[in-house]
Amino acid sequence: MRTSRELFVDRLHRMLWVEETLARDLLPLVLARAHAIDLQYCVERHVLETQEHVLAVRTILRLLGERQEGVEDPVLVVLRRELGETDLELADLLAKGEHLEIAAYTALRSLANALGEEDIGIRLTEILEQEQYALELVEKATAKILAEAVTAA
Repeated sequence: MRTSRELFVDRLHRMLWVEETLARDLLPLVLARAHAIDLQYCVERHVLETQEHVLAVRTILRLLGERQEGVEDPVLVVLRRELGETDLELADLLAKGEHLEIAAYTALRSLANALGEEDIGIRLTEILEQEQYALELVEKATAKILAEAVTAA
């Protein structure tokens, strides 16, 4: 059975891979396919934040004395298969990705605090808040896309 610390480290490795994959592969694909200005803004902003998250997770792993390598996360592998072509499909994918990140960082923050890693917990809270704001932006972009679709119909 894994200890809480082992679970914490495993989940950090997975989030490192998720953030790296988002920044390097998935978000640039979404940006290339997006037509709606609000959606493009969401993605451009999230790419920059995601690059910061990569550095933050690497720093946390270094502070814990752990290797700074990502471990493939099967949830993002499955989610990546849903990459669509329309703005609505892309916004849906982004929202699902944000929910994945919010859930992961919520659990990581709880683990950090339970392990007595308050400074790491604070940093994870900052990332979590950025992910929550990114979701808000995606939801606003989605609402605008839907309103424009209804108006055009």
